[in-house]
Amino acid sequence: MDSLDEPNPQYSPVAGIELGLPDGVRGREPEAFPVGASKGLMGVLVALVATFAAVLVIMIVYVVAGVQHLDDNKSFAFIATLAGDFALVGSAWGVAGDGGRIDLSTFGFRRFKPSALGWIVIAFVVYLVLAGLYTELVNPPQDKLPDQLGANESTLLAVFTGIFVILIAPFAEEFFFRGFLFQALRRSWGTWGGALGSALIFSAFHLEPSKFVQLAILGMALALLFDKTDSLWPCILLHALNNTLAFAVTV
Repeated sequence: MDSLDEPNPQYSPVAGIELGLPDGVRGREPEAFPVGASKGLMGVLVALVATFAAVLVIMIVYVVAGVQHLDDNKSFAFIATLAGDFALVGSAWGVAGDGGRIDLSTFGFRRFKPSALGWIVIAFVVYLVLAGLYTELVNPPQDKLPDQLGANESTLLAVFTGIFVILIAPFAEEFFFRGFLFQALRRSWGTWGGALGSALIFSAFHLEPSKFVQLAILGMALALLFDKTDSLWPCILLHALNNTLAFAVTV
């Protein structure tokens, strides 16, 4: 295993494989992600602190405005959750930018080949099979987020919840956990180490112990999908598809 910020010299971020070939045979490799594992883990801490600070400020504003029972307030749940997503994106951009010049392509917003659609199907099927087996064995409770956002209380809330769950959350979470964290860990730990590390953190971030295993499986599938396609768009599509099915079942 390499040191935290030392890139693996035989690792191709695009191909997602350890090439093991001399420099002259490998040819020119793409530029590595600007930060390694230590900065990636620091980004997780920054995201946690930023999310906590943002939610605390929103909470104070609501309390000063005289709003009570915030645990049942749907607008507070929406705004606080959105603030957490903005904190993820902002933290990833800020920490990665400390390693050099960056743009959206740095985080994986690149065109993908038609073969990526096949990888999406494979990743989704593998996830469904493994998560389904775990669900049959453990029978964990359903996702509570749609209920917390009021999706079952009115059509308007259901629409807003759907927009958040299907569009906003997959974009923000893929930006941070695959576009930033996985790439940072992969630079230092290789594909499988980066995929496992980012998947475990991705699952823990959701604060749902009963769904830890399923989310970790999903995180692994998404990380390996990113590695195979060299684009964040397939990950966003798969994440959105999974959330769409989960939202439809819950509502």
